[in-house]
Amino acid sequence: MKERYQNMLKDVSKIELIYWWVLRLLMIYAFIDTAFLSGSSYTASNPPVQIFANLVGMFAYEIIQLFFPKNSRLRLLSHSFQNISALGFFLGSFGGAYLNLYYTLPAYDKILHAYGTAEAVYIGYEYICATQLKLKKTCPYQIANIGALGFGFVLASAWELFEFIYDQFFGGDAQHWNYQAALDAAGGDPAKIFQLIPMNDISRFALMDTMGDIVLNFIGGFLMFAFLCFFPYRHHGENDINRKIEAMNASQVAPEKETVTVV
Repeated sequence: MKERYQNMLKDVSKIELIYWWVLRLLMIYAFIDTAFLSGSSYTASNPPVQIFANLVGMFAYEIIQLFFPKNSRLRLLSHSFQNISALGFFLGSFGGAYLNLYYTLPAYDKILHAYGTAEAVYIGYEYICATQLKLKKTCPYQIANIGALGFGFVLASAWELFEFIYDQFFGGDAQHWNYQAALDAAGGDPAKIFQLIPMNDISRFALMDTMGDIVLNFIGGFLMFAFLCFFPYRHHGENDINRKIEAMNASQVAPEKETVTVV
């Protein structure tokens, strides 16, 4: 296990490891504070189980490499996906939940929606690249990027569906269907309830909140798509997986047998 762990981290730079562990240690502190330290003002509204679940998610690369089957395509994801996914977990749980930035920093929730969809497109690109390696099939980066964009929007839609189910069947307020509940969470200050789309009728509050999320999902997804079009980092240079796949396929082709003509 130790050898496998060391081999897994051989391509991870020291800067990346430091970055991962700074975020993780801050999350560990937030979990200890909400779970065990008395007088925390965050425990009631933000249970420690949420922080712990997101903390576990910040170890996704190590968990996949150590415990998933060897033939799993997820094992073929590059470690770089954790650079963006760990930040997503951190911003949502430590920043949004623990520090309550959803209501102390205007537009924080909407910024996270844009970032979350950008992250989903990025991970979609990684997953498509892993699938290429698994199946040993080449693919132009333009097609991989379009697939990644679709992957990102599927996840963004799934999140909105989760919010609806949570509110509809479990008494939540993720979609802000209850203006008074949102106002109470904001400390009674309407200015802290950021609305991307102007609202002239309080009955449209839930719709405006959800449509604002969708607008930011759209923006974040297409920004990451544009980035990958200009910098398809796994389809050029020394990281070009198409060339790696072509080399693997060529090495598996048996050489033709020499024929001898007997007179």
